[in-house]
Amino acid sequence: MTFVRTYRFEIAIVVLALVVRFACFFVVIDANQGSVVGAIHGDDGYFEITTNVLAGNGFSSATTSPYIPNPLRTPGYIYFLAGLLAATGSYAVVATIQILLSTLIPLLGMRIARHLTGSQSIALAAGIILALDPTLALLSFQFYTETLFVVLFFIWLLLTFRYLEKPSPTTLVLGAAVLGFAILTKTTVQYLPLIMVPFILWRHGRTDMRRGAAHVAVYLCIVGAILAPWVMRNVRDFGTAGLSAQTPFVLYTNLAPAVLSIANNTPFADELKTFLTPAEYQGTVITLANGGEYSARALEIVRAHPAATFFVATKSLFTFFTNDGFYTLLARSGHTPTDFLPLLIAARLVWIAITIAAFIGALVYLLTRRSQLAILVILLVAYFALTSTIAAFGTNPRYRLPVDPVIIALAGIGCTSLIALLRRRKLFLE
Repeated sequence: MTFVRTYRFEIAIVVLALVVRFACFFVVIDANQGSVVGAIHGDDGYFEITTNVLAGNGFSSATTSPYIPNPLRTPGYIYFLAGLLAATGSYAVVATIQILLSTLIPLLGMRIARHLTGSQSIALAAGIILALDPTLALLSFQFYTETLFVVLFFIWLLLTFRYLEKPSPTTLVLGAAVLGFAILTKTTVQYLPLIMVPFILWRHGRTDMRRGAAHVAVYLCIVGAILAPWVMRNVRDFGTAGLSAQTPFVLYTNLAPAVLSIANNTPFADELKTFLTPAEYQGTVITLANGGEYSARALEIVRAHPAATFFVATKSLFTFFTNDGFYTLLARSGHTPTDFLPLLIAARLVWIAITIAAFIGALVYLLTRRSQLAILVILLVAYFALTSTIAAFGTNPRYRLPVDPVIIALAGIGCTSLIALLRRRKLFLE
């Protein structure tokens, strides 16, 4: 009973998250005529690659021979799925395990929010929002990287918080290892090891520069050792060192057509058909070997249309901060989203309010804390926001999930500051 009283909020959040996730799971299954595979199948190729890995066809998304190596995906999530499927033999069981894993997200999010704010109320609000989040609920059982990646990223973030408070070799090694596996799951964070370098050096300062340099070397070596086998695989298959061709692929298939659609005042789908070949869009033609050429073509279009590029980037950033995910959930559940217009408007207004409060909170947090932690978390939000812009019109709440607890925590700080300011003004006027 002591355990239940002590962790009553955490238990309630887990129960809430499970109810929401399983409810969404069964609704989506029903929308797919009772097909579990139809409910869990995503459009990023993870299902096909996992199937080929288990069938001995290699790391390929092809459905027929020859099974060409996939240049876009990394192995972290694929082998996680393949291991679970090999052990259980059931897609439904694997989806259930992933749903259970996803309940860690609101719990870890609560800890992140509590660490940043010191407020149990803000932490509880973060837990409730993450438990109810429609995007997290939908992705909790679908074959996308987000559930595994967000769990790993949140663990890394908490380990990083602890390291910045008290730098120990154990925390350093654990943080580097978790980040390495997170990168293998989703390459969006592949530049974070470099971003961590100045923070590690800053934490140790000039008086302990040698220890700081040693910690940097250990951190980078651990991350590099985890990534090295996959880089070697890409050298073998594509003749070029790298993790993924995802960046040039997204630049060429998302950003460039979006810029052209605005510049030419034409529908995005029309630009997509004329700008790309079907093979390029399928994700097997753009590889690490020719990725530089495709990136150059995309950036040439970006430079040729600065006004259109600015519009696309601005729209993407607005979507990053304000998209709530209900539209996608309703569509996948077999409903017509426009039939739920009041819900969609209300949810969008909630995230607009959270975003405004978070920007205020970020300013307050920087001015009052002036710490490495404050700079790091705001930099992380900027990092994910800016990297999402290359997805252009494809930007959705998936890109924001890794920093949702940070945004909610900053929004809590912003709301608290505004309330305190209004109270002081009221007392002054009285």
